[in-house]
Amino acid sequence: MVAYGYLAYLIRVAPPRRPRKLQRLNAVGPENRDLLSEITSQLGMLGSQFYRNDGMAEGYRFNEHAARGRSIRIKLRRGPVGNPGETFNITSGTATETSEDTALLSELRAAFYIPRDSYYGFLFVERIGGRHAKDLIYQKVVVPVAEATRHTIRLENFAEVEDWRRILSTQQVLRVAEFLRPDSSADASTAHDVFVKVSAEGAGVSSKSEELKEQFLDIVDRRHASYRVLADIAPLEARRKVMGVIKKRDGSEIEALKDAPKSAFSIADRAELEALTLRLDALNSGSDSTVLREELQQVLPVDRDEYQSQRLEVTFGTDRPEKTFIVAGDRVPQLVYEFGGRLIDTDLQNAWDASSGGFLERLGVTVSSAWPLEPTEQVQAGE
Repeated sequence: MVAYGYLAYLIRVAPPRRPRKLQRLNAVGPENRDLLSEITSQLGMLGSQFYRNDGMAEGYRFNEHAARGRSIRIKLRRGPVGNPGETFNITSGTATETSEDTALLSELRAAFYIPRDSYYGFLFVERIGGRHAKDLIYQKVVVPVAEATRHTIRLENFAEVEDWRRILSTQQVLRVAEFLRPDSSADASTAHDVFVKVSAEGAGVSSKSEELKEQFLDIVDRRHASYRVLADIAPLEARRKVMGVIKKRDGSEIEALKDAPKSAFSIADRAELEALTLRLDALNSGSDSTVLREELQQVLPVDRDEYQSQRLEVTFGTDRPEKTFIVAGDRVPQLVYEFGGRLIDTDLQNAWDASSGGFLERLGVTVSSAWPLEPTEQVQAGE
């Protein structure tokens, strides 16, 4: 396991049930609300007080946050509470007893990067051992902001294809497993929560390592390509519908979305949107696990006529299993960007500045040479 590193999550925002109508992150919704300002406000509301989660027997504090250009740096502390224990000084070798009233909180850091005029941003979270704060930040910061803006905010695992290629270059596939659910149409008495796991390992699987790696990398590459196509679709989707008065069958009138006039959304716009939509559908349909399933079938034949595939797990390693990736639907596994040790604040900030700028540029987002030091004033409606 990687001791010190960080996880990267791509941020995108869209109205509920309209995932292809991406919003520019500094102008969300009809009020043009800046996601950066909304996140800063929510962190301010949380304050630095101590919160207790009895369901998880832990406590936490968002003890510090600071805006810097188009980014927000966060320091929080979380850990177990409600159980006696001790703090141990590893230098002096002395221990101090703690009671049930003491919370043992460890520091974790994170940062949001929200560029201007972009459909995409990033959240980075520090990972120490197996601990990080993504779940806490999502529940206490992102969800309230989504509710306030009445938009869906997605945080999606992100890593460069070449970073995956570098990490997997010295490893081979040690195991492939598929989780199957009995087809309810085949046997109505079969419980829906029953799963069958089929796995294969050994020389037969390892000999397919390069083919399986390329299939896995293709899934990641297609996901990144779909992000670029979605960014091309977004401005067309924004013009395709407009708010206007619609007459109902009973003669009454309501304010609702309707097709935009040709002056706002031309025939050429419609043709371009259709072409981009077909390309996006092709990218998404091509990112399935068909090849992985075929490889598994060759090594361990199974009659799948009465089963539905739910997900695949591919385990990589050298002499022993080191990384297991779940391939399910449009989900992409999480990569841990590794550090040699715990970085000081300045070094961590520099690493995240560089990563966010590089990730954004490769997604087609233009950032300034001073990134992330950009103005933070909010875009006004109509601009």
